[in-house]
Amino acid sequence: MPSFDSFTFDVVEKKYNIMEVNTLLLLDEWLSAVVNVDEYQKHELSRLQRILQKKANIWNEDELKMFFIGHIIEAAELWNDKFQPFTQRMLSANINGEDISGRVDFMVATGRRLPESPYFCIHEYKQEPDKDGEPLGQVLIAMIVAQYLNEKKFPLLGAYVVGRLWFFIVLDGNEYAKSLAFDATTEDIFRIFAILQKSKEIMMRYV
Repeated sequence: MPSFDSFTFDVVEKKYNIMEVNTLLLLDEWLSAVVNVDEYQKHELSRLQRILQKKANIWNEDELKMFFIGHIIEAAELWNDKFQPFTQRMLSANINGEDISGRVDFMVATGRRLPESPYFCIHEYKQEPDKDGEPLGQVLIAMIVAQYLNEKKFPLLGAYVVGRLWFFIVLDGNEYAKSLAFDATTEDIFRIFAILQKSKEIMMRYV
């Protein structure tokens, strides 16, 4: 049974007939999120940024998740009575007669105890430099499995993180588009936070 960590983006594109496009309207909308932080949020994001500036080249994946990414995600409050975050949960599906499964670092989905309909996957936190694996291929296969579980009823949001750099992805039908890198050691950290907050608004359309 293939696992997510065995996929590259070339394999995913060819095997599941998806193609990269320059942009998608939903990605453009998502990335246009307006930065609106209060004084407390600004203080916390600036504090996390200073830590990342010192540690981005030192932290391993678990440290990056625990000491930085988790705090930003928690502050964005990606939950309500319709969906909630899950970490280190399995996603699996039978696609074209083949069973595929893998553990997703972070997802937002419906479900109380177990994820049911996923809307947003952040899969693969990689330290700097990226020593193994290919985060784009791995997040794409996670999104394809999530899309299959949702019967392609709505687009999927996704992201992957390599040290200080964040990339955002939308998968809509057989097309996907990804953003340029957002560097969390710069003023981009406020854009990253705004984009994460915007994802909640987008996900509410499909509940």
